[in-house]
Amino acid sequence: MTVATAYTLRVPESWWEFDVWRATRTGDLARLVDSRIAGDRALAPHRGALLKLLRDAAGYAERHGARFCAVSADTVDGAGTLLAIAMVFETAGPPGLTGVEAIAGQITARAPVPGSPSWRRVEIVDVPAGRAVRVSGVEPAEMGGGRSLETVTMQTLIPIPEGDGVLNVVLTSPQVQLTEPMLDLFEAVSDTLTFVPSHFVPSH
Repeated sequence: MTVATAYTLRVPESWWEFDVWRATRTGDLARLVDSRIAGDRALAPHRGALLKLLRDAAGYAERHGARFCAVSADTVDGAGTLLAIAMVFETAGPPGLTGVEAIAGQITARAPVPGSPSWRRVEIVDVPAGRAVRVSGVEPAEMGGGRSLETVTMQTLIPIPEGDGVLNVVLTSPQVQLTEPMLDLFEAVSDTLTFVPSHFVPSH
């Protein structure tokens, strides 16, 4: 048995939320997709694509050590499919650095420059779970095989109360043409994080 920090995070009801460990080892994702299709037959022709999207997200989340994963694949009038992924990580944080000022000081902001879509903003914010460091912007994400893709990204790093670790709520989307609305959505999701008393969970 291992002790884990317990928390809740709410995502929109239309998002696909799943247990990362089970998703990569069982038929949970296929059952999840089939259950959603049973309630919305319009999704049936897209079953294969949806299942691949969820499996790819689950594999990525597991490889990077995420404790939580949820995926958006909503169809929005005039904007096509809204793709986004939410993950939560628990880390020890920078050695010897537990305050948000110290954590923020380790992250470099980057102003937009002509010819590059990338930029990064670093802020200290007050969220319902406490003071946090919020890093947002457009950043390249490694896609494997030496490829990268510009993504809208928001990280909210929240020191764990009475602990020495940090929870990092990470949301990303490849739809940089919707940068500002995506960041508004990511902020709303990130701000739902709430700590609850620690409890024992089985180790995997």
